[in-house]
Amino acid sequence: MKAGSIASNPSKLKIMNLLVKKGLSKEKIVKSTRIPENLVNGILDELMKDGFVAEKDGVYSATEEGKKALKSLKV
Repeated sequence: MKAGSIASNPSKLKIMNLLVKKGLSKEKIVKSTRIPENLVNGILDELMKDGFVAEKDGVYSATEEGKKALKSLKV
């Protein structure tokens, strides 16, 4: 599991904590986190590549793998 890749980046952690609760559009992620959109784009791409986030119809949400990875960090 690549949970360390989430923990290594505070912005990734912030986004994952949001997406575990509910699915959000990219715009809402940007507003909620105050992370610039270009950084959010890159982070979402990485999280999807790692299998932690899925996108459907413009809504991003944590996958089961993403939820497990995040939970494993909260020891």
